[in-house]
Amino acid sequence: MNWLPYSIASTILLGIAMSLYKIPSFKGYSSFLSTVWTNAFSALFVVLALLFFNQNDLVGFSYISWYAIIWGGFFAINMVLQKILLQNVETNSAYTVTSSIGSVLTVLIGLTVLSEHISLIQTLGIIVILLSAFLFTRKSGSFPLDQRTILLSLGIIASSTASKYVQKLGAVNDSFSHFMIWQYIGAALFGLLIAYIFENGKFKEITHLGRYWKGSMLIGLFSVLGGWMILKALSLGPLSGVYAIHPTYTFIAGIFGYIFFKEKLTKKKIVLALLSIAGIILLKIG
Repeated sequence: MNWLPYSIASTILLGIAMSLYKIPSFKGYSSFLSTVWTNAFSALFVVLALLFFNQNDLVGFSYISWYAIIWGGFFAINMVLQKILLQNVETNSAYTVTSSIGSVLTVLIGLTVLSEHISLIQTLGIIVILLSAFLFTRKSGSFPLDQRTILLSLGIIASSTASKYVQKLGAVNDSFSHFMIWQYIGAALFGLLIAYIFENGKFKEITHLGRYWKGSMLIGLFSVLGGWMILKALSLGPLSGVYAIHPTYTFIAGIFGYIFFKEKLTKKKIVLALLSIAGIILLKIG
């Protein structure tokens, strides 16, 4: 279970990053263009870290780099869809529903495709975490079931699940920093392509960095820190276990959504967050 502290740390950091995904819609900026700048800054942060620590992972392109670029494509799609979904759905509702279903699929992939094994107590812990995350949004009207919301959610779940599987392959076959550079380069390039296709009329605004740099840098910073932690966890532990606790990032996103955007945070949701912590403890002792 030496992977658990890294998985918990990544959950907290990525929860903060994802709470900030609401910034573009909150300020009326393009979700497509902000995705490009977010991933460009993320790649820059990784390069600066490598230069600071005198590592040589800046060069070289191997077959595993393609996994990173493929991850970047899934990640860019996922990020754009989430930002669009957050235009009409609260942070703590959107992430909880999509993350709960996505985590179930990820655990199933770990158990079936990768032949991973988890104990009965760990299975109970996973069920507790997923159940608490699902109940986190159970309030009338908190997650509208219109066609647009459902289609966006399905896209988020599919792209997220695929990216997690690809990320596991990269974590065990490449150095973290080298993989991360190509991850974010791929995500920025795919984000650029998506922006050009779907928002061609606003594409020239991509040069308006003054609109996007603050939010993009903040999201990028927490994404890189959380991304390194999740790769470390995946290199040490099973896909099914590492990502089983990730629905709890919705609680982190919910807390910061309350702080930044004045979204509702009730006593019920706090209790459910504590319940998810109990599920993590079961994973640990199992």
